[in-house]
Amino acid sequence: MNEKVKKKGGCLKLFLIVFGILVLISACTAALTANSPENDEEKKTETSTESTSNSMEGEKVEVTSEKVIAIGEELKVGDVAFKVNEFSETKEVTAGNGMFKYTPDAEGAIFLVVNVTLRNDGKEMINTDSSFFQLKAGDIKYSPSSILVADEKFFVFEGINPGLGLTGNILFEVPPSLTGLELQVQTGFWGTETGLIKLN
Repeated sequence: MNEKVKKKGGCLKLFLIVFGILVLISACTAALTANSPENDEEKKTETSTESTSNSMEGEKVEVTSEKVIAIGEELKVGDVAFKVNEFSETKEVTAGNGMFKYTPDAEGAIFLVVNVTLRNDGKEMINTDSSFFQLKAGDIKYSPSSILVADEKFFVFEGINPGLGLTGNILFEVPPSLTGLELQVQTGFWGTETGLIKLN
C-alpha cells in the first residue's frame, strides 16, 4: 500500500516539475520577445507615426503590422519573397493534367484562382503549401480549397531549397464579385510573419 502512495506521489512530483519547466520556458520566451530589436523598431515606428499624425492636422495615419503591396510587386516576409502574378474567377478547374474537373461545392459559388510565385531567400529548405495563404475580404477570411488530385499548376506540400522559386495556383471557393480582396501570406507553420497583397 505504501508503494502505491509513493508511486502516486512520485508521478505528481514529476508532473509538477515538467509543468514548472514549461512555465519557465514560456516566461523566458515572452521576456526575450519583449526585449527584441524588432519590438523596439515597432515601438519607434508607432511613436513616429503618432507624432506624424499629431503634426498633420485633420489627417490620420494608420499603423499596420503587415506589409501591403499590389499585384506584380514582390513582398518579402521573413526569408520568403511572394509575388502575385495574376488572379481570375472561374466556375470549373481542371487538374491531374486535365483528367479531373472540380466545381465549387456551395451553390452559387465560384473559384478564385490566384497565381503566386514564392522564392526562398533563406539558408535552409522551406516546406510550403496552400496553407501559407488566406484570402481576405474586409474582416471575412477564406481558406484555400483542397484538390485531391493536383498537378504542377497547384501548390502542394513541397520543399523549396535556398535561392530557388516555385510558381503555382491557389484555389479559393468564394461568392461571386467580391471586392476589396487581399491575399494574406505567411511564413512558417504558425504564421508568425505575415504580409498582404491587394488583389482588387
